[in-house]
Amino acid sequence: MKKRYLYAWLFGLPGFFVAGIISLFVFGALVGFLWLFVFGDDPWPSSPERILSILLVLTFLILWIGSIALGYYAGRRLEQNPAWNQNHILLSAGLILLFILFILLQQWSVGNIGPKSDSMLCSDYCSTEGYAGSGMPPQNSGDRICSCYDASGKEVLKTPVDSLELDGSK
Repeated sequence: MKKRYLYAWLFGLPGFFVAGIISLFVFGALVGFLWLFVFGDDPWPSSPERILSILLVLTFLILWIGSIALGYYAGRRLEQNPAWNQNHILLSAGLILLFILFILLQQWSVGNIGPKSDSMLCSDYCSTEGYAGSGMPPQNSGDRICSCYDASGKEVLKTPVDSLELDGSK
């Protein structure tokens, strides 16, 4: 394999994550600007939704293709040297693993991966039992009681969270 193709991969794989992060920041800043200075809290017309979606994808693709092209040209310049630079390969692999680790840690912190929080257990329990809502006391109170509410907002059932965990594991 020629170095130009290897470096396109070495730049392109971490570039995928970098392009995603940068395009999401640009998208967030643009939406924030439009919300604060153009449309506000009023209902937005449908045209900005389409345009913003297209701009998000275009920004991502331009940045990602740019990182691949940058790797291609860097590899083309290094083709005169026949030896492989293992530091470049290790750096690219390390960056990819670092981005994947950050994604996993973020998903763990928001509760998409790992054990469910007490409030999620309570919410799941109350909804499966047919109640309209659920509630928990403040976390710093030390109480681990799940409250289920009916459609009018009246508390109908109080159950310790520990018993919910046992019910969920059966």
